[in-house]
Amino acid sequence: MKTLVLVDIQNDFCSGGALEVEDGDAVVQIANKLMEADIFDLVVATQDWHPEDHGSFASNQGTSPFSLGELD
Repeated sequence: MKTLVLVDIQNDFCSGGALEVEDGDAVVQIANKLMEADIFDLVVATQDWHPEDHGSFASNQGTSPFSLGELD
């Protein structure tokens, strides 16, 4: 079985998103082309999610957003 797994593609990583990534919009176009190609038996999309108090947020580590820090 051929499976396409799309991991954590979300608006936040696209232009204007809260966690904008350079060229993040390009991923969406590539994902859409792969899904439309009809070469996969199964397509699965995942989305990462963390509760407000999660250690991956800068505010829970005592650092500023977009700064480099260490996870506890």
